[in-house]
Amino acid sequence: MEQIKVFLDTDWWMFFASISSGIFAAIATLIAVWLTNRETRKQLKQQKEQHEREIDLQNKANKLVIIKPTILLSSFVGLLDRIIVQNNYNRELLISGEDGFEFFDNPEKRQKQMCRILHIENTSDCNIMDIIISTMSCLEDRNTNELKKYETKNVIKLLRSKESIDIRLANQEQYESIIRMNQERIPNEFKFECRVDYSTQADQRITYCYIVKISNDRCIEIEKDEIEKVENVGKTELYNSTVFRNLQDYITIDRASYIWEKMGQSQARGLISLVGPGAVQQGNNIIEAEEKEGEKTE
Repeated sequence: MEQIKVFLDTDWWMFFASISSGIFAAIATLIAVWLTNRETRKQLKQQKEQHEREIDLQNKANKLVIIKPTILLSSFVGLLDRIIVQNNYNRELLISGEDGFEFFDNPEKRQKQMCRILHIENTSDCNIMDIIISTMSCLEDRNTNELKKYETKNVIKLLRSKESIDIRLANQEQYESIIRMNQERIPNEFKFECRVDYSTQADQRITYCYIVKISNDRCIEIEKDEIEKVENVGKTELYNSTVFRNLQDYITIDRASYIWEKMGQSQARGLISLVGPGAVQQGNNIIEAEEKEGEKTE
């Protein structure tokens, strides 16, 4: 019986091919995992940045402060009366220009002069800082085209929530000229521009613009009452505050008694008006008679 010898020869090509395919598969897997991880990190980074942007926008929206300007016609004693009647204990700041506060410190002018006043109020729940108030007023005599201009620039470091600022529209010279031209029936036009720059707690710098035109001291036209510019700022400049008056410091009477007195007067007027117009005159006659009797007894 013949013996058959079988010689096995190793197929080195197949061997290396198998090893190479395994290595290539491993490398391909590593590359796929690396690419997937890179894409995941990229998506996570984008999601984080988007989340931070949303938080920043929400923060700016929550801390956005839009001031509220209102024109008042009042004496400065009337402003004090308004503060008391409204039971307002927040600061109300009166500002002026280079001509100072003689219009307010003079008792007669403070009581008798009826001025147009721009009342700016922070109605939000957030504080604003580094407030710069720039004003320019121009009175024109329409017969002679004569112009009288007045400019101011004031800085207030902080205006808390519910606090307000008061600004005269016209200085003393313009005020007296308006009174004279009205008496002499001279046509006139008065234009007042006010820009308020302030910083919010969301690192924003806002410019609010208010422009009004008054013809013959009667017809009032608001030309601009809006936010003019909003800028994102990292660090605000340092400003020195200018001199102002806090109207709360000039209230020297018992507020509670004054309010009760005002309420009594308003109730009395209401009752008299219900009775009829004749009762009003009769009541005035009785008061005058009592006053005369009191003078005689004295």
